[in-house]
Amino acid sequence: MESLQNTVQQANLASLLGLHLGLALLGAVASNPTYNIPIFFFGIWAYNNRESNSPIKTFTGVLAFSILLDLIWFYLHGGNPSGESGFGFAKFFNIISFIIKPISVYSGINNLKERGDSLNTGNWSDAPGAFPSGAYQNVRDGDSAEFAV
Repeated sequence: MESLQNTVQQANLASLLGLHLGLALLGAVASNPTYNIPIFFFGIWAYNNRESNSPIKTFTGVLAFSILLDLIWFYLHGGNPSGESGFGFAKFFNIISFIIKPISVYSGINNLKERGDSLNTGNWSDAPGAFPSGAYQNVRDGDSAEFAV
């Protein structure tokens, strides 16, 4: 168990994202979870965005949610209900990607910690367009002479 944990900690998120994207593209030869490819492209962009931790935090949350979506997709489509050729080939790559997703979520969390993020969810004043510290901010003073101009 300790060796598995060490391996996961050493996993590079960029490498995992490249692997996921390749597996998702190989899995796209037949019916597949269509949300995976955009998620992994967004993950690559989020990983390379160094201005803010918000994109990678969003990606990690979406990736964790996509594990649940994969379970639902495998339950609904796992038996190849439409008799599609090449489905087994595509399903194989989707299953490998599904197995690696928890490792990628863990790697994303580690990446956030390395970037100095506290992993808190924030509050309403952190939302885009919110007023600072939850209060209204005056644009200009109504008693000043500039206000009448």
